[in-house]
Amino acid sequence: MQVIKTIRPGQKGARRFERRFGKRLCAVRYRNSPCGNKVLTTVELIVDERDKPAPGVSHSGLHAYQRAEPVALSIGAEENAMRRLLKQAGARWSQQARAWVATRETVATLGLNHRVVEGLIDACTDVDTSIEL
Repeated sequence: MQVIKTIRPGQKGARRFERRFGKRLCAVRYRNSPCGNKVLTTVELIVDERDKPAPGVSHSGLHAYQRAEPVALSIGAEENAMRRLLKQAGARWSQQARAWVATRETVATLGLNHRVVEGLIDACTDVDTSIEL
């Protein structure tokens, strides 16, 4: 499909899309259809944003490090089934922080990302996170 015109956010012709998509909008493009009988309007959106790895660090190495990173989870005392599941997956209990400690990969596999308390791992000094969980 041939691009006829590209319009950036803020320019005339892109304002209605900017109202709809906000800061995620990168560009609006008008294209000829493959058959040539229609004009198609497409938008380019930002769907994810993350920091670039440091120079010399590969993406696969960075992701491996992040998957192995220990995190702390908040699980209620009455949630016996979830505690049993974490224990079977190799998680450890931190008495000091009153939280479960597991790797980010384990937490994602169990579908418990919403239970992660960012920064709480620093309070889990009674669990040795340097060894593999």
